[in-house]
Amino acid sequence: MTQVKGSEGKPLSPERRSQQFEATEYDAHQEKQRWRNWTLNDVPFYKGKGQSLEQNPFDWHHFDYLNYYDQVYGRKCGAGGIGKLREVALVVVSEDDDYTNHPYFKDDPAYMSRLGFQHTKGVDVERLRQQQEAYAEVLKQNGVSVYWVKFPHRAMGAFGPMTNRTAAASLMIIPGGSIIPKKPYSLSPTSGFGQAEYLGRWAFWNLSIPPLLTIMGKGTWGPGVFLADDIYCQAMSIETDDEGMRQVEPVLRRQCGEHLRIQRIYTPDHQYFDPATGIGARADMIIAPLDLRTVLVHSPGVDVDTVKWLWDSGYKVIEADADERMALPCSSILLEPGHVIMPANAPKTIAAVGRAGIQVTAVEYNDHDAIGMGIRSATMQILRDNGPRRFS
Repeated sequence: MTQVKGSEGKPLSPERRSQQFEATEYDAHQEKQRWRNWTLNDVPFYKGKGQSLEQNPFDWHHFDYLNYYDQVYGRKCGAGGIGKLREVALVVVSEDDDYTNHPYFKDDPAYMSRLGFQHTKGVDVERLRQQQEAYAEVLKQNGVSVYWVKFPHRAMGAFGPMTNRTAAASLMIIPGGSIIPKKPYSLSPTSGFGQAEYLGRWAFWNLSIPPLLTIMGKGTWGPGVFLADDIYCQAMSIETDDEGMRQVEPVLRRQCGEHLRIQRIYTPDHQYFDPATGIGARADMIIAPLDLRTVLVHSPGVDVDTVKWLWDSGYKVIEADADERMALPCSSILLEPGHVIMPANAPKTIAAVGRAGIQVTAVEYNDHDAIGMGIRSATMQILRDNGPRRFS
């Protein structure tokens, strides 16, 4: 039998093995399955005793992966749409999330603060933690289950200590599994190379959500935003290029429906975030669903073809207030069509959304602004109900 060894090369005691490999939802599912009264009638395409010659040997070629995914793993997953939100994951805030303590800040603070957010002012970690926990309580009060991701102390990426760890939305979860991005330009040289991979590993080990795709080669890609179960918006920017989308589009269509409308938004800037205009490199900085026919838009970041498509498609377009751009009002979380969680420090935008007939739950999340973290960016959406569709 292979022995499990610790970091010093010594075999782990049974107690330490149990600490390292904790029981997961998969283990509970396996235990439940062991006690089922299984028969061949539980097997798809079985025709009954004496009918083996009638069995089409190609039946399984037409059996969809999603038809048995939850039988294997004991759960469903996927937030590819705008149905009622059921499960999310947030990251436990720690002292490592004060980026001014990062060794690279001491080497070159200007380089590490070049993306438009106020990194150099420091982070109030305790307040950050309080806001994260208060946000989690709001989610729970609205019927959403919350999982917590805990990064190890001084988690390492490809090029040194990680940053941007609380950006749980880096991992995109669609029906059947996750997509692990490859970011070329994020809050530091280390945050885009290891943080999402850790989240993917966490989701697979703890929730049995396997990776469906990791962006390979020289492609770059960061998650986009669903406006409906059949409409997906992708910002084409410093974060996402054509090669990245070439890899992602087939997976999105396979898992979310071949008639999925993919709207590319070509953002008019070369930066990750421009504080003067509020233009951002991610779709969740510039557009957000409010219900099936209403969207919130930060207009300076959206190209004219997308604006025309929204109006031609019959959307009611609510403009985010330009003076509230640093609050990232579009980085909101739709609980279900017609009910959205938004940052409390965007009162004028909240009022405009309310006048459109949308219920708004406001949460204090302003301490995350210093690290470029909107509400949506901090939220790994794990599971949604099937929601409404616009065109199919």
